Amino acid sequence: MNLPWTQHKNISIKLQQDQVENLKDVEAGMTIVCDEGVIWLTESNDLQDYALKPGHSVIIRKKGKVLIQAVDEANLHIIYPN
Repeated sequence: MNLPWTQHKNISIKLQQDQVENLKDVEAGMTIVCDEGVIWLTESNDLQDYALKPGHSVIIRKKGKVLIQAVDEANLHIIYPN
């Protein structure tokens, strides 16, 4: 999924159970926040994977790709850095 990062400050995404989104050209400093459900997230060139529950977030460290999978039906939002 290519998202228009420069045009938005806050992007909401709804995922069905087991749905996978491959986010390309994600900028360092973007924050991914789980609003509902549980998501699994991995970032290119990062050995750490993340499981996010509602209210939890991760700040992207490096520009690149981010893979997100919904463990169950989930809502999340992405915040562009200031």
